[in-house]
Amino acid sequence: MSDDEKQTPAVESPVEKAPAPSETPPPAGVEVMDDARTRALTEALQSSFKVIRVIMVILAVAFLGSGITTVENNKQALHLQFGEYKETLSPGLHWAWPYPIDEIVQIPVNENRTITSDVGWRTEDEETPQASTQFNPTYDGYTLTGDGNVLHVKAEMNFSLDETKGDAIKAYELGFSDITGFLESVLDNAVYHASAGRSAIDAYTKQSDLRNAIERRVKKTISGIDSDLRIKINSLTLDVTVPLDVKSAFDAFLVVQQESLTKVKKAKDAATSTMANALGQAKVIEGGGRTAANILLTSVQAEAEAFSEQLPYYEENHGLFEQRLIAETMKRVLTNAVDVFYLSGRTPRIWLNRTPEKRKLKEGGTP
Repeated sequence: MSDDEKQTPAVESPVEKAPAPSETPPPAGVEVMDDARTRALTEALQSSFKVIRVIMVILAVAFLGSGITTVENNKQALHLQFGEYKETLSPGLHWAWPYPIDEIVQIPVNENRTITSDVGWRTEDEETPQASTQFNPTYDGYTLTGDGNVLHVKAEMNFSLDETKGDAIKAYELGFSDITGFLESVLDNAVYHASAGRSAIDAYTKQSDLRNAIERRVKKTISGIDSDLRIKINSLTLDVTVPLDVKSAFDAFLVVQQESLTKVKKAKDAATSTMANALGQAKVIEGGGRTAANILLTSVQAEAEAFSEQLPYYEENHGLFEQRLIAETMKRVLTNAVDVFYLSGRTPRIWLNRTPEKRKLKEGGTP
């Protein structure tokens, strides 16, 4: 059976009936008009069904085409089927059954998100902490430090999702009924925990260490609750201050501490300089001693060699050897002498003749 025959409604063909005795047969023109109307109605119905069929095909194509989704490069998507998680979709072109069968939820993984912990900072009226002689736990926000003091701490964490882990997207969107509240609670816990692990002075003056401790606590807490939830902490900003009623005394203490550190640093620098100078002098003295020792050693070795060479001559005739040494020594000593006197081995004696007496002249005589 052809499509036209399927779409064409059954129309009863006129059947010739025997005219009743009381009826009069219709004229021939009326029968021709009825046949024309029937054909026109049949053609109209066939055209309508063709249009409806084309529209249905277009609607089917549009319905299937509506399931095509493009996931952008900076996003990932969750494929849900009847509200149940199926898979994580990476950037690109994907197809799924149109809603409500399937649903593709795109999530910007590189988007920076910010949460704030101000439980140790704000007051009940959302105001900056005010100076007071005591703390009211229902009004003032503060944290306890390890040495029993208190501080006002405000933390602001900027983070993004780890796009390399598909389960992180699922855990962030589907793992918690209130993910923002959960992360704020984790950050509050980290602020309290890090503050309690150090003194007020260290928390106030070494805020980088406090920041690192808070960051480590946040990651540890999140991984302990849901290991699939992976976040990247881009920045963690802290605002740490002491209660305003003791801030002046606290600042005075910090000034004294800074002066102490400055003096200690100067003393250490002076000690280092003195030690360096002493080491330099010691090296100079040590070098001079080594040089003198080397010279003395060389001289002694030379003399030892000289004595070793003269030993056979001494053993052969020590008297002659002594005379030779004396002669060589005298020659060396008297090299530049002008007058040289040699003494014999005998006792020196000087012989002087008597001066002859002059004869006395007699008076009137000749000598």
